[in-house]
Amino acid sequence: MKLGVFSDIHGNLFSFENIYRELVKEKCDMHLFLGDICGYYYRQKEIMDMLKDIPHLETIAGNHDAMFLESLEDGNMMKSYTDKYGLSFRFLKETIDPDHLDFLRGLPREFHLETEGIAAFHGSPWDPIEEYIYPDSPMERFIELPFKLVFLGHTHRPMDKKLQDIRVINPGSAGQPRNGGWPTYAVYDTRTKELQIKQVQYNVNALVDEIKKRKDENPYLIRVLHRIKEWQN
Repeated sequence: MKLGVFSDIHGNLFSFENIYRELVKEKCDMHLFLGDICGYYYRQKEIMDMLKDIPHLETIAGNHDAMFLESLEDGNMMKSYTDKYGLSFRFLKETIDPDHLDFLRGLPREFHLETEGIAAFHGSPWDPIEEYIYPDSPMERFIELPFKLVFLGHTHRPMDKKLQDIRVINPGSAGQPRNGGWPTYAVYDTRTKELQIKQVQYNVNALVDEIKKRKDENPYLIRVLHRIKEWQN
């Protein structure tokens, strides 16, 4: 079975459009999206529509997806998020419709494919939404898990760790990489055990222009994009 795995789009349609095209070319038997449609940037509804068009897709919730839903009922949460991460939640709240809201509310916290010994979480098996497992995090706990393969998102950093009989993979971020490279997705073959983590370029300047057009003054939104080693001209 050929799996296409991706995570952490965060409203970046400029990036995800290119990753989407590459995923289509891969002709995977199954796709896994590891959460975080929402947050940071602004094209969250368009991304949800694209996800619905990906064949054989399993989608789980990320921490920003959960925070957005909570912020709809909690004004303090909305203010706190806006102060820290910018205006994306506010724009989404103003425009979201019942179908997109139901889509977010229906996202599970984890996914299991028992026939292949695969489990998928946004954060970790112990805290599916919030816990960060970085490439340099202690990994001994994973050895006791009853899985052969665990997919994780959340850190925006690609990872491939092999520990005795278990393998832990993070495809990196499809919308806001934090490792100095371009956005990434992963392709994994369950038969050969081959993993490919693929970078996809996009027009970063177009996203910067959109941030400025929306008058979102949170400096992090642009600063994190400068971690990409090369900008596409």
